[in-house]
Amino acid sequence: MKIQYVSKYIALSEEGLVPRLECPMDQGSLQSNMDLDNNIFLYCLSCKYRNNIGLEVYSKIVEAIKNEI
Repeated sequence: MKIQYVSKYIALSEEGLVPRLECPMDQGSLQSNMDLDNNIFLYCLSCKYRNNIGLEVYSKIVEAIKNEI
């Protein structure tokens, strides 16, 4: 998995081209990062929400990017 796809998806969502990834706690925008074990996760800046991205979500993100390009 590559974090670049997730970052690109977030950028496209800010332009309104793909659905936005929102925090389920406060509906704020989510940011992406990678831990030392190369697990990609989404986190919210305004609360403590954090969620690791699984293969299913990652596949949907990559597919959405390919459809937009």
